[in-house]
Amino acid sequence: MASRKIHLFRKSAVKAGTPGDYYINPSEKLMTKTPDWSAVEHEDYIETTFNMAAFKGPGEFVCFRKYNNQAVGDSVNKAEDCSYILNSDFIDFNGMDGEVKDGLHKMYFPKIKVEDNKKKKENVVGSSSG
Repeated sequence: MASRKIHLFRKSAVKAGTPGDYYINPSEKLMTKTPDWSAVEHEDYIETTFNMAAFKGPGEFVCFRKYNNQAVGDSVNKAEDCSYILNSDFIDFNGMDGEVKDGLHKMYFPKIKVEDNKKKKENVVGSSSG
């Protein structure tokens, strides 16, 4: 059985609304500020770190949005916002945690294992066919 690759970031070249295997979809504005934030993939979670002192300009309030079943479009992730969208197909929002220390805001998003995600989708498909 071949395993599929889940990308840390959604590629901006992908057409809006096209599903894909990714964890985070950052806005264009947020991507221009990469020296001031980072996302790191660990075995069981994704860690985001933001230097909040760097986000003080107009429209630079950092926020994240979550969308189920990869229902993501560029019209929602506006270029003028410093926002990022998290894909709930691969992130468990119930277990997320965070901390603020020395001006750094860290968030920890537990990953859903591919096997668990498959079971979740099978349950949804099975329950709707009844």
